[in-house]
Amino acid sequence: MRAFFVFAALAALAFASSKVKLDFEAGANLTGAEADFSFRYQSNDHFGFDVGVFSLDVLTWSSVSVDAKAANSSAKASADVMLGAGMLPTKATVPFSIFAYGSGEAAISVDLDTFFKSLLNQISGKLDANFAGGVIAMAALGMQEYDPDNKPVGDFIPYMVPLLSSCSADGIEGDDKNLMGRTCTFSPSDCSADVTVTFVTSKKAGILEYGETPVSPRSFEMIVEVEDFPLSDKNNHVRMEVALLTAKGAGEVKGNADVVRRPGKEDLYVAASTHAIVDGKRKEVNVYVDGKTEGEFGAVASAALSVALGSKDFSFNIAHVDFPAGATSFVYDPVVGAGSNVYDAEGASSVALSLLVALVCVLVYLF
Repeated sequence: MRAFFVFAALAALAFASSKVKLDFEAGANLTGAEADFSFRYQSNDHFGFDVGVFSLDVLTWSSVSVDAKAANSSAKASADVMLGAGMLPTKATVPFSIFAYGSGEAAISVDLDTFFKSLLNQISGKLDANFAGGVIAMAALGMQEYDPDNKPVGDFIPYMVPLLSSCSADGIEGDDKNLMGRTCTFSPSDCSADVTVTFVTSKKAGILEYGETPVSPRSFEMIVEVEDFPLSDKNNHVRMEVALLTAKGAGEVKGNADVVRRPGKEDLYVAASTHAIVDGKRKEVNVYVDGKTEGEFGAVASAALSVALGSKDFSFNIAHVDFPAGATSFVYDPVVGAGSNVYDAEGASSVALSLLVALVCVLVYLF
């Protein structure tokens, strides 16, 4: 019995060691939560994957429209599955995530870890044929200081862990078991700031307290927190760059998102938020998206993305995110998903809706 309590204490400590806490914001939800982000059967896992001298820490996730173990063949044939993987940063790669969409019995029967380990194999990497044409991705490339005239100051800071530093990953989960994630904190090369990268999945729609991040059963979140970025002038600002990735020619830029239109099927999207938590308060950030033909992802990410997106010549756009002048600490969340964009649905308050219902009831009673 004593050993049991020691084990329980150690397990609790393992989940409590992370600075990131996963809880839903009370009284807030996404617009159309029941219709657009309804319950799906989900599973999570994580694994370490050695690439040369580096080891990737990968969070994997599946979200299926039916219970694959209990559904009959007819239900499986019309079912769909979403698979997501988030790779935490190493010296060899920036943090990036891949989102794959497939349908039919063969797709929902795919083993989650085997699927992504195959993508990450630099020698024999391949994409399961059931997901061809249904893959999107994103990568947090880095950040740089800019002056009021939008001219760069200093060097571009990539999200890579210094060779002699560590980015020890922690598993995190919400108290109600609906939220799961992986997170790590590090200082980028040649920068004194602390950066925390977190990948999060959710079994239900809602808004997290952490970063006021919208989550759903149909999306895979990356959250980047920066603390104490060393601005040389308080009138300057930090610009973050996030790559929005699709197969060659498949995406269409729509505002702050790159959308893959699929007639007769759900659209896929990779998007950058127009809001961030800056010094503890939710504020708008300036986001503009432009096309580029090259970028630095690191060897591991480049190889995996080439396999996932069908070619080394994949398409990507860069979301340039400008934080307010003088801001040195902020939390920001890009996302990949299918169906309705969580950013278009964020902000609906269940408290406000309850008050509206109450007001209507009062008016009906009075008249």
